[in-house]
Amino acid sequence: MNSSATTLGMTPRSWMDLALLSFLWGLSFLFYDMALDGLSPLAVVFGRCGIAALFLLIMLRVTGVRLPRSPKLWGALFIMGLMNNALPFFLIVNGQAQPGFHGGMSSIFNSTVPLFTVIIAQFFLADEKITLPKLIGIMLGMCGVTVMMARDAFSGDGGLLIGGSMVLMAAFSYGVAGVWARRFAGVPPMQIAAGQQISATAWLILPVFMLDKPWTYSASVPVSSWLAIAGLGIFATALAYVLFFRILRTAGATNVSLVTLLIPIWAILFNATIRQGTLAVWETITLAQWAGMALIALGLCVLNQWIPLPGAKRR
Repeated sequence: MNSSATTLGMTPRSWMDLALLSFLWGLSFLFYDMALDGLSPLAVVFGRCGIAALFLLIMLRVTGVRLPRSPKLWGALFIMGLMNNALPFFLIVNGQAQPGFHGGMSSIFNSTVPLFTVIIAQFFLADEKITLPKLIGIMLGMCGVTVMMARDAFSGDGGLLIGGSMVLMAAFSYGVAGVWARRFAGVPPMQIAAGQQISATAWLILPVFMLDKPWTYSASVPVSSWLAIAGLGIFATALAYVLFFRILRTAGATNVSLVTLLIPIWAILFNATIRQGTLAVWETITLAQWAGMALIALGLCVLNQWIPLPGAKRR
């Protein structure tokens, strides 16, 4: 899985893509909560991947881009579909289905992805070794996550423990996938995005029909749940993964994983304004959460050497 050394870094275009990606994936946690109001976790994940696959196939047709033809590439995409979609999506949705464990909290646990990615990349990617700025930046970000969740972590809430554990397992899966995805260098982002969504859907077809029995879905499922599934598939998956692979190709696995440090900001805001129905966000976000988000921002600055460390070589 080793990769030839190349120069990777964040350009202004990469930062714009990263900001948009964090917004779209912040929406995904809101959409999960909405979809779970009327559908099972397995149905939500299958709907997300299936709609994304269909939408991307349409995009390929419109743009004239063909699906990959190499069996070897499809084998790699099949693993990518599991590790980057089917498995982590299922774990996160089941985590959010736990009592009291909402999308904002889920996104905070999910922000541990960069830590797993850095550790995994250290062993498998020649051009993404751990440096002092990376290490300190990631640790600052993780301190921010800890500050935001500390009060609930000590409350003994079973939903938090189970839900958080599931999302942490999903974060590890994302970390593996972020490194695995480097083997797709040179493949158009839309091809990879479509291939992995088709693969993820294939992983889910049998479990859905055996365990969830789609024909038993009730007609009473609220329209908001179906709209949330559509939003998950089109915006938070199809469009988001085109951005993801574009950033990955130019900036690397560790840098693209930084999106998970920005997602909690959006997810917490969406939870407050849309789920709780208030524009007074300052009343729904605690001082600890504001402090945590400030630490995450500081970590991003250190990691990318906007705030240089004494003695650290600048890129």
